[in-house]
Amino acid sequence: MKLKWTCLFSLLLSVLFSQNAYSAELENTGTAMRKLQRGFLNMALSPWELAHELTYDKKTDSAVPTWVGGLGRGSIYTAGRALTGVYELVTFPIPVPRNYEPVIQPEFAWQHFEDSSETAS
Repeated sequence: MKLKWTCLFSLLLSVLFSQNAYSAELENTGTAMRKLQRGFLNMALSPWELAHELTYDKKTDSAVPTWVGGLGRGSIYTAGRALTGVYELVTFPIPVPRNYEPVIQPEFAWQHFEDSSETAS
């Protein structure tokens, strides 16, 4: 009996949350909701900065092992993106900077990887 209710509850949850999963997309630029999304995503995906810096340093040749510089810079950029995300989450209803523009560039962490793939080809 307990297994039956667990399966039923799991099915109910999957149906409820599947509606939102495929319809999630970014808001238009210049809106408070976009700033809120940007803040949350920059907090959640800030470790991608570390991955980006490690792969970026791998492409350059230097005397110091590449992971040393990449790890240091990536840690600083990760902290910076996470703190910027917190700032944008807290201040999302306030249009500062003007018209809810992003505080850091690129706007989202995954845009680093898009830029890298364009320059590689």
